[in-house]
Amino acid sequence: MISAVITAAGNCTRFGKEKLFSLIDKEPVFIRTVKQFKKVKEVDEIVLVVRKDTRKKFEKWLKKFKLKVKTVEGGAERLDSAHNGVKASQGDYILIHDGARPLATPELIKRIIKAVKKYQAVMAAVETTTCVKLINPHSLEVEQCLERQKSWLGQTPQAFKREIIIKAYRQAIKGKIEGKDDCELVRKTGVKVKVVPGEWTNKKITLQTDLEIIRKWSKYV
Repeated sequence: MISAVITAAGNCTRFGKEKLFSLIDKEPVFIRTVKQFKKVKEVDEIVLVVRKDTRKKFEKWLKKFKLKVKTVEGGAERLDSAHNGVKASQGDYILIHDGARPLATPELIKRIIKAVKKYQAVMAAVETTTCVKLINPHSLEVEQCLERQKSWLGQTPQAFKREIIIKAYRQAIKGKIEGKDDCELVRKTGVKVKVVPGEWTNKKITLQTDLEIIRKWSKYV
């Protein structure tokens, strides 16, 4: 069984307002995200993780678009929210995806599903087309230039065999490991994570300008 956990419990501080209700072709961003997963018959269930104060609004939109999705409340941090979503799911394999990435294509989702069944832990990522610089955040001085062939930009979906991601969350909650995303937590438990080539249009909406870009791209994805 394949479950998709879509995280939608963030505070949208940098965006300035609740970005997942912003419209793309008359649909809220998160509805477009959910629909992309609904197009993939291999996905058996979708769990949407939301904040307590926005849950009724999310459910109202889901009802309007006649989308059967389980909603659960998130936690104080993204780790807590994703963990809640995974615990509420039933899948043997779990895909974890940002609600603010509405243009992940069904083809990408299918590639992720195929890969996770083979490798147990995978993530979407795209190779950089420019040199990535490591800088001192205080002085803004360049400290290192990363090799372009080794520099990839992480995306979601990230997918894992159920027991692998559950173990990683438990260790993170106990403070034994830390990581910026799910694949980093899993990697720190000793499990190798395989990269699946992602899509440049699978962009996350963080700023207002990202939404404008997504609206233009949505006509072609």
